[in-house]
Amino acid sequence: MKLTLKSKVDADGKLLLQLPQHFANQELVIIISGVSEDKLPTPEELGYPADFFDKTAGKWEGEVLERENI
Repeated sequence: MKLTLKSKVDADGKLLLQLPQHFANQELVIIISGVSEDKLPTPEELGYPADFFDKTAGKWEGEVLERENI
C-alpha cells in the first residue's frame, strides 16, 4: 500500500507524522523526498485560468457530499 503525506519540518528540524490507524503495529519503509514549492507548476502551467481555484474551491452549494468507504 502506498501513502503520500505532505508535511513541513519545523525550525528545529523535527517532522511529526501521524499515520492512519491501519498502519499500527506494522513495519514500514519511510521514503523522504524534498520538493521545493518553487518547482511546483502553477495553475496556468497546468492549463487552468489564473483565478480558477479562487472561483471554484469551496463554492459547492448543493447537498452535502459524503465520501464512500472503500
